[in-house]
Amino acid sequence: MHTLNRKKITIGASVSCADLTNLARELRRIEQAGIDFIHYDVIDGRFNDTFILGVPTLRALRGLTGLPVEVHLAVFEPELYIEQFIEAGADYVAVHYEAADDVPSVLRRIEGLGARPVLALRAETDVDEHLCSLLDDVDWVLKLSVDPGYSGQSFQENALDGIEKLRKEIDLRGLDTGLLADGNINPRTAGEVVRRGADMLVGGSSGLFLPDLDLRTARDRLLRAAGGG
Repeated sequence: MHTLNRKKITIGASVSCADLTNLARELRRIEQAGIDFIHYDVIDGRFNDTFILGVPTLRALRGLTGLPVEVHLAVFEPELYIEQFIEAGADYVAVHYEAADDVPSVLRRIEGLGARPVLALRAETDVDEHLCSLLDDVDWVLKLSVDPGYSGQSFQENALDGIEKLRKEIDLRGLDTGLLADGNINPRTAGEVVRRGADMLVGGSSGLFLPDLDLRTARDRLLRAAGGG
């Protein structure tokens, strides 16, 4: 397993926003830019009305990089898919609180298969007591700030209250659980999500993969905006 060593601000790259026609080159660029981990979105056409990525691409990617890979399963019934994605190379598997009948058992199954569990939440999902009871069972919480599956969406401001509530609960419980903001994270939004409590960021088409900036410069700019560099 490739373990992620979290920093003051940890940066992940959403590989679906990279040039998938040259995956090897893009992964080299990501590594050379000093990005900390790969974020790999999977969508089943039900959780949102699109399909993104799958097992064969993950297997190819795993052979091309030593960076940790977080697979974000934006799918219903994630228990049907976690084993094949872990076998293909996922180090961390994010499953949605809204998408499984028995989330604790899914988290335990991820760990039993040799990967680390992550809890994912849609932008509009409120933070309740049952959800908070799971914070000690995961390495981090992924809080979406857009709908999963489409790049270029507007940032959903309602996600900020959820980030703030999650940070308060994590700190209140004395946990080391990370808090990942995912969706239209760029120099304009990064500072605000970090102020509300995020300490991990996923960059995509608005924050990292930009036509007028090299990846290292875009990463450094995002990190400065977040107050981490």
